[in-house]
Amino acid sequence: MSNEINNKVNPKIVFSYLVLGVLAIVAGYFIYSEIQVFLAEDTVSKNDRKLLKTGVLVTKLYEAENQSKLALQTKSTENFDAYAQKIDSIYSEIDTLKSFTKNEEQKLKLDSVITLLEQKVANNNELIILSTKNNGNNSIETALKEIDKIEESYGKFSAENLFSNFEQFSPNLQQSLREYAALLSKNAPTNADGSENAAYIDSILKESKLILEKALKKSAKTQRSLAQKEIQITKNDQELTQQLQGIISDLEQDIIRDSYAESLAKKAALRKSIRWAGIAAILAFIIVGIFSFLINRDFWKIQTYQRQLEKEKKYSESLLRSREQLISTVSHDLRTPLNTISGYADLMDNTDLTTKQSEYIKNVKSASAYVDNLVNDLLDFSKLEAGKLNIEKVPFIAAHLIQETAENLQELYKNKNLKLNLILDKNLHQTYLGDPFRIRQILTNLIGNAYKFTEEGFIEINARSTAKKGKTKTILIEVTDTGIGIAKEKQQLIFKEFSQAESNTDKKYGGHGLGLTISKKLAELLNGSLSLESAVAKGSTFKLELPLELTNELVKSTKEAPYLAPKLRMLIIDDDTALLHMLKELAESMKITAHTFTNFLQIDKDSHLAYDIVLTDIQMPQITGFEVLQKLKSGDYKHYNKQPIIAMTGRRDLEKEAYTSIGFAEVIQKPFSKQELITVLKLMGIETQATEDIKPIETATDTVNSINEPYSLEFIYSFLGENEDAIQEVLVTFLMDTETNMKLLEDTINNLDQKQINHVAHRMLPMFRQLKVNSVIPILERLELLKESSTNSYTLQKDLKTLKENVGILAKALKRRLFKDQAYSG
Repeated sequence: MSNEINNKVNPKIVFSYLVLGVLAIVAGYFIYSEIQVFLAEDTVSKNDRKLLKTGVLVTKLYEAENQSKLALQTKSTENFDAYAQKIDSIYSEIDTLKSFTKNEEQKLKLDSVITLLEQKVANNNELIILSTKNNGNNSIETALKEIDKIEESYGKFSAENLFSNFEQFSPNLQQSLREYAALLSKNAPTNADGSENAAYIDSILKESKLILEKALKKSAKTQRSLAQKEIQITKNDQELTQQLQGIISDLEQDIIRDSYAESLAKKAALRKSIRWAGIAAILAFIIVGIFSFLINRDFWKIQTYQRQLEKEKKYSESLLRSREQLISTVSHDLRTPLNTISGYADLMDNTDLTTKQSEYIKNVKSASAYVDNLVNDLLDFSKLEAGKLNIEKVPFIAAHLIQETAENLQELYKNKNLKLNLILDKNLHQTYLGDPFRIRQILTNLIGNAYKFTEEGFIEINARSTAKKGKTKTILIEVTDTGIGIAKEKQQLIFKEFSQAESNTDKKYGGHGLGLTISKKLAELLNGSLSLESAVAKGSTFKLELPLELTNELVKSTKEAPYLAPKLRMLIIDDDTALLHMLKELAESMKITAHTFTNFLQIDKDSHLAYDIVLTDIQMPQITGFEVLQKLKSGDYKHYNKQPIIAMTGRRDLEKEAYTSIGFAEVIQKPFSKQELITVLKLMGIETQATEDIKPIETATDTVNSINEPYSLEFIYSFLGENEDAIQEVLVTFLMDTETNMKLLEDTINNLDQKQINHVAHRMLPMFRQLKVNSVIPILERLELLKESSTNSYTLQKDLKTLKENVGILAKALKRRLFKDQAYSG
């Protein structure tokens, strides 16, 4: 329900924010574009600077005009130079003003100003030249006045003294005036009274006056012409000045108009921006109002849903408590009848049953085991859900835990003939702190599923250390199979309780859908994770990651810390299934992991098979113990790495050296007791975890048996101790094998097949010796050593008849014991 609420609320909130965001962006864009116009600082600044520069230009033009008039009046060189500098500064101002404008019309007007200025400068230069010429006429008048003075006195004369502003005259006039002054000086009177020269000088002066008066008249005429020209130039200059002022005035008006237009544009932009901002604010207010209403309505809905959820939560919690109590009660109440059903099924399985009845009993036992596993899983699941499952931290060696779990499951599913590849990182042989029981539970589920859903191919377990954080390491365990695989869309489904990938999986492969759920929850409880990679029809890989802490902690005994010490592993090969079963039970009682095979040829050369010692029978029908030794030492079997090989034999004709000289580490004669096996292992330097001696149980029933019955259980008890269930299993297996072997022996005797008679007798002898059936042992020994030359049909038939009688008596005696045990148990 909470997911539905989120799906309703979140889109509205997100959509409202999106609408407001879009509105803000659109309004902001338009307002920004208008404000850009309003805040066009560069344009305003340029117009102001253009207007200012235009004013400065007008001022400088007036100043230049005044400077020009002053220069013409004073005819001073300094004033003319100042006028030229002012004109240059005006040119500079015009260039600067052109750089501020992009209006081509205004640039053309500025170019016209420059052209007019150039014409005005040319006119002023011409006026200056005319003024200079006018100065020459003034100098002639000054010369005439000086001549008048000379008439009164005589002396020497120079042009510079006679004529003021001599330096400003033209070079031709200066030369004429110098010649004239020299003439005056040359003809000055020399006598004291001056009488002689007076008339002469007077004539000279008169002549000079005439010359100068003629020059003056000529100069006056020229002067009038120059004056007219000067008036014309001045008039032109005034017209240029008026045109210049007009152009500048037009330019100034243009700039003012531009500034005014820009001012109007800014005001319009400001009004537009205010309008957009108002519209945006109104729309935002409306949108906020609408979505506030919608969100508040959803909020009240959420409050209502929350109250409903709290109510449902309380109800669910009460259901969970009820479920937990129900599971606990049902599980407890189921165990007692389950134990009863399993017990009676075992008892019935050991009686004389028909084939159909045996099948019924097998189904009952299978169903009982299924319900027992279901009860255990339900209890674990209930504890995990309630958070009541405690996690321990004890030291253990990860490699031992993984290896033992894998090998036990391999033994359980050995009929599937699947190859097991076990790859363990050397770092996993260190001691870790963790909960080995729960880790084993996870691995059992994963590896068990791998075997369950794989019909051919292999099972691979790859375990390694992937990361370090101080003393904590992340252990990665990958369980890979080549089974049916899981579709991508259903891979998460299998981790849910009571769920499987396919609806028919439980019918075809069994299971109740809790194993992986419990495994995932346990992995998370251990601060790890469990993930899956799979493809249909290709297989699956489950990855278990667990953080484990390295430790140097030691414990007093392995009972306090399971998987801390490595378990001894034994490979046992014997064609006698009854003896093989008994040896397996013996190994388990000694805490030894046993891998049992009735035929060595069943073992693949490249299969994973971990063992520390080999125990093989010598005389077997398809391959002898000597051949087993030869094949193992050939180097073709990857799992063999110079482990010691012990020969088991019932033959008495060969000494120990015959075996040890060819490579066997030890020899043990059948029948042998548990203590004899322990002694042999000790001689080889191998210590077992269960070294206590088990003494035969001497009860009144056993005493009677030893007197009245044709067998003895002394060796059996020495192997299995007080484990009555294991003893019963061995005896039942022995009876079944004996029945099969007797039929086979009868056929071989009827066919006079000497070799097969030897093989069958050899296979039967060990268990009869273990049971001390003295009425049968001599016959089987003769048949075991029977030679082709001494094969006699009459003798063999006689031995077979005696053998049948004695085996029949033995079978009845063993069945009586089994029935007594069942009746007692019942």
